[in-house]
Amino acid sequence: MKFQSILATIAVLASPMAVIAKSQDYARHIELSLLFYEAQRSGKLPENNRIYWRFDSQLDAGADHGVDLTGGYYDAGDNVKFNFPAAAALTLLAWSGVDYADGYKKAGQWDYFLDAIRWGADYFMKCHTGKNELYFQVGDGKIDHSYWYPPEYTVYEHPSLKLTTSKPGSEVASDTASFLAATYMIFKDIDPTYAKKCLQHSKEIYEFADKYRGDYSKSFGNYVNDFYKNWGTINDELAFGALWLYRATGDESYLAKYKVIADASYDSRDESAYPNCSGPISWDDKRPGAYVLGAIVTGEDKYLDKAISYCDAVLTQPKTRGGLWYNNNLSKWGSNRYASNAASMLGMLANYLPKDHPKRSKYIDFVKSQTNYILGDNPAKVNFVVGAEKNSPKAVHHRGASGTYDSQDTNAKPTDHNVYTIWGALAGGPGKDDSYTDTRKNYEMNEVALDYNAAFQMNLALLVKEGLSVPDPDSVKIHDRSFPKKAETPDISVKVEKDHIKVSTGSNMVCSSWCLEFTSPDLDISQVHHSILHQSNPKYIICNERETNYLDGKGTAQDIQIVDKNKGGNINIEMEDVVVMCNGWHAPQRSHKPTYRPENGRRYQIINGGGPGQTKALFKETECWPGFLCDNSNPIISTTTTTATTPAHEPTTSPIIGNDKNCPGYELGYECCNNNEVVYTDETGDWGLTDTVPPQWCSIGKKEEQEMFGEYPYCNGCESNYTDGDGDWYFVDNNWCKVNEKKCQTTTSPPETCQPVNGYQCCKNSSTVAVYSDKDGEWGVENNDWCIIPSLPEFNDIKLTASGFIDLMPKVIYPGTGMSSGKEARFDFYHDNKEFNEKYEVDSISVNGVSENVKNIKYYNDHFNILSTNYADINDLKMTIRNKSTNQKYIKVFNNVVLYKAY
Repeated sequence: MKFQSILATIAVLASPMAVIAKSQDYARHIELSLLFYEAQRSGKLPENNRIYWRFDSQLDAGADHGVDLTGGYYDAGDNVKFNFPAAAALTLLAWSGVDYADGYKKAGQWDYFLDAIRWGADYFMKCHTGKNELYFQVGDGKIDHSYWYPPEYTVYEHPSLKLTTSKPGSEVASDTASFLAATYMIFKDIDPTYAKKCLQHSKEIYEFADKYRGDYSKSFGNYVNDFYKNWGTINDELAFGALWLYRATGDESYLAKYKVIADASYDSRDESAYPNCSGPISWDDKRPGAYVLGAIVTGEDKYLDKAISYCDAVLTQPKTRGGLWYNNNLSKWGSNRYASNAASMLGMLANYLPKDHPKRSKYIDFVKSQTNYILGDNPAKVNFVVGAEKNSPKAVHHRGASGTYDSQDTNAKPTDHNVYTIWGALAGGPGKDDSYTDTRKNYEMNEVALDYNAAFQMNLALLVKEGLSVPDPDSVKIHDRSFPKKAETPDISVKVEKDHIKVSTGSNMVCSSWCLEFTSPDLDISQVHHSILHQSNPKYIICNERETNYLDGKGTAQDIQIVDKNKGGNINIEMEDVVVMCNGWHAPQRSHKPTYRPENGRRYQIINGGGPGQTKALFKETECWPGFLCDNSNPIISTTTTTATTPAHEPTTSPIIGNDKNCPGYELGYECCNNNEVVYTDETGDWGLTDTVPPQWCSIGKKEEQEMFGEYPYCNGCESNYTDGDGDWYFVDNNWCKVNEKKCQTTTSPPETCQPVNGYQCCKNSSTVAVYSDKDGEWGVENNDWCIIPSLPEFNDIKLTASGFIDLMPKVIYPGTGMSSGKEARFDFYHDNKEFNEKYEVDSISVNGVSENVKNIKYYNDHFNILSTNYADINDLKMTIRNKSTNQKYIKVFNNVVLYKAY
């Protein structure tokens, strides 16, 4: 299998190449993943809370039934605690701690891991309020999903729901028992008293699940079936829970309960039956976990054979062209989650198998390939872990992180990114074609949730344990959304223009909400426009209303218009003691009252109108937020750094460092080590590893002398954006380079071109037929593998633009004419050369992949047009143009063709 590097380069055709990281720093991503779980915490947050934008929330959870249900984790980008998926996710996390503890310890994250597990266990034990009762949910998904509020400001109802003997839920109870049994195993040698408490709850909860069997989807369908319905049976959770209690206690009665389910006879055609699972472990399906755990804890051949058979089947199942495991029934919603889930059970079984077992390396390789895809080794060139790299998602579907106000996020600002970074969250993932869009509106691709990260983190811990983690260089780790958050430069301006006050922030200082405080001796405010008057004389507090939205850090002013009781708008406002509070305020929909919580905000004194140097923080300023992360004052957990792990390939000689600058990677910020062993090769050149601790990538190979055109270097690629008497030029990164016409063949009719894409080679047989197309081009199959069909050169001889009109002429059905009903669109293609019609003709044209009849094209002096019935959103408009004299064909792709309504 190809050894994945932390480095990759942009496609060869790009001019001066930039390096894109394909991380294998699994240890660093464990740290990030644990930060995500901290960001999901509910209840009263501890002093060591590392997420600066999270505060106490839902401190009244359970109050509707007189019980304390504070704590635990919010499910996803919403503010509901769904215990069914939460227990499933935390069981996987706890399992990773039981079997991959060394991975967490090597990563320097063991203490944080223990903290995350204890936070969940404390909550689940609170939910067990009686021997035969278990709270399984806090919040109503239908109510919660009607609002786009951060968890600190959930002023709407969040009812608590309870399982009882008359309304059972064996799947939720069994998963809760599994998690607490696994938690016992983690803590039994660390905190025996706490561990014993966890085990007692686990036993009682499992007894409740087993004795009073029932599906919670039937008991509470109105609350759960639109969100986390149990689509299978309860047997998988009961079997899984029995195995965990058997592993924790050694009590044979639990093993017997497992075997009753595992050894029973089932209809092989029933996909929901216990032995018939072919999909991944998930919040809804624990069968794969039971297969693997059954093999581990019993050691019996029949259970091992079942686990191996399942894992082998997973390896044969479909993947995207980029290599992500993809299940057509599941993966549309959270593809990264299901790929991680599928890999996790192969990894767990591999960890159990002997080192020399023939299956082991295949299973580990599969875990590694799926994890590497998620960390950036994918066609989208995205590290799907939020905050991990510069190219990571910035607009995941999450209320708290968004920093926006609007209900259901319909008009929220900012639209293209979240105000806050929810570090470590695993974005849902790409579609079947490896495409990905970073937007809050697409929750299928950009949702985040507890169960998304669980198996992913599990896999990371295994890979660190296996010694496969390679630290990322600072150039990858350090970017504008790195953890921890660097303190913002105080820069708030408050300007007065007669009856208007304009508030703005600069220096990238962002306030998702804000309040202006001031006194004014001659002002008696009756009302304000575009804002909310929260408090009147003697000190005024005026805050933004949700439509006004945030202070963007770019100088965009938010306007407050003042109306005086006596003078109306005929005033010149004078302000004293001016303070602006950044955050700490929430102005929701009209049906809910605003919430003023200065303890959640940061207050700044504004001096002489403010601005840099005139905005004084009224709190202790620190280098980062929260401050203890930078001044080492955290009194509870100090293990915050990631320790180095031994790479898979050790360098055999000492690297040459310091004065040696003759290697391809030197200008990219890497040391030269030309005497070292080559452990990886990419488009940039050969790479080795230093013998430092931790090891770092170093560049191998003598740098070729760069060809020059006078004082200008030749470009690496053939793209150009300027032409003069000397030929084609390309301007990039504030520098000019000369296009090498000899290599790029720009003076003759260019031949068909092709470059390998993401490891797939160009088709060699000219008769290979295109069977699939995407943004990378057309694809065929040769030797049972994908290959990219050579493409035609881009048509650039004459400027050619396109526009489109819809509803131009509603069609009418005329008897006997064959005309069909419906609407038409007209596409106009404008050119700037009257010789176009003499030299060229349109050979073919397609709209959204649908071929149009070129006989319908009408040519005019400065344009030509075609009528089309394909008038949906234009995602793909392609045209093949033929030179009449040479027969050379060219391709022309039109982007952003907007259909305008004509009538």
